[in-house]
Amino acid sequence: MKQRMRKILKSMFENYCKTFKDVPPGAMF
Repeated sequence: MKQRMRKILKSMFENYCKTFKDVPPGAMF
């Protein structure tokens, strides 16, 4: 369970970095 969660968070973070390179992380929330 924890491992899966970690994997999902990691892929989400990577997608976020690819899509919003020039946007500060705070703008997401």
